[in-house]
Amino acid sequence: MHRKYIAVTGLLTLIILFAGLFNLLTSLNHKQTTQLINETSKIQKVVQQNKNQQTQVFASKQPNVSAATTQLDKLFNLDWTLSDQSAFDARAKAMTPFVTEDVVKNSLDFKPDPDKTMTQTGVSMTYDHMDFLPVSASNEEVTAKVVVFAKSRLKDAPEATTRYVYDVSYNPKNNKITKLDRLGNYQLQSDSSVL
Repeated sequence: MHRKYIAVTGLLTLIILFAGLFNLLTSLNHKQTTQLINETSKIQKVVQQNKNQQTQVFASKQPNVSAATTQLDKLFNLDWTLSDQSAFDARAKAMTPFVTEDVVKNSLDFKPDPDKTMTQTGVSMTYDHMDFLPVSASNEEVTAKVVVFAKSRLKDAPEATTRYVYDVSYNPKNNKITKLDRLGNYQLQSDSSVL
């Protein structure tokens, strides 16, 4: 009986010791994790502040590039936010104030859709963002390559990102886009398991 009591007491002591050690390690890990999260948050704030400062400096040194970026962002939001066929059909009229007559006549983005593609496919799209890559900038013209990122959804299929590549020109004097040539597109699945 005495041996059983000593064995049970020893076993309970070991369990308590291991539980305390586990608790100590867990609390240290929790403290380290919390500290790491706080440090990461501080670094992200500093990076964002630096990015904002760089954007302000860039905008002040390159106001024409900044203006072109602003106009193109507005244009592509109208161009690639399409909930249905009627939105697709109305986009050319909505985009016209941002571009010259030559763009309206020549750009693929202003061509009508007699096949009613969006109705047939049931797809909807949302403009996400663009990457603006300036080629040249002066007081007369800003030229660039632009990659537009649009999210598309098709019923039960996973969301996909399509990238549209453009050659663009912008006239700072009349605040209009003078060239909008879509060079092509490519699509990425958001589900990485297919890659």
